[in-house]
Amino acid sequence: MSFQSRNRSIPQNLYVSVARPRPSLRRRVALALAVWRERVVLRRRLAEMDVRCLRELGISPAAAAYESGRPFWRRLGTLR
Repeated sequence: MSFQSRNRSIPQNLYVSVARPRPSLRRRVALALAVWRERVVLRRRLAEMDVRCLRELGISPAAAAYESGRPFWRRLGTLR
C-alpha cells in the first residue's frame, strides 16, 4: 500500500482558512455589552452566595470575594 492510497481520505483543503466577513461595529458593540452584562450578573450572584453554597460548588470564599470585586470588563478568573 502506498502513502498516497493510505491518505486519500484527508481533504485537500484541510489547512485552507475560510475568510469570514467581519461583524459590523454595531454587532461587535452589542456582543461586548452582552458579555459585560453577563459578567455583572454573575459577579453579583457570586457575592450574594453564602459560604455553604460556595463550598458545595468548590469555590473558596476568598476567591469568590476577589472575583466579585473585579470590574466587569475583566475576564472571569479561576474560582478554585
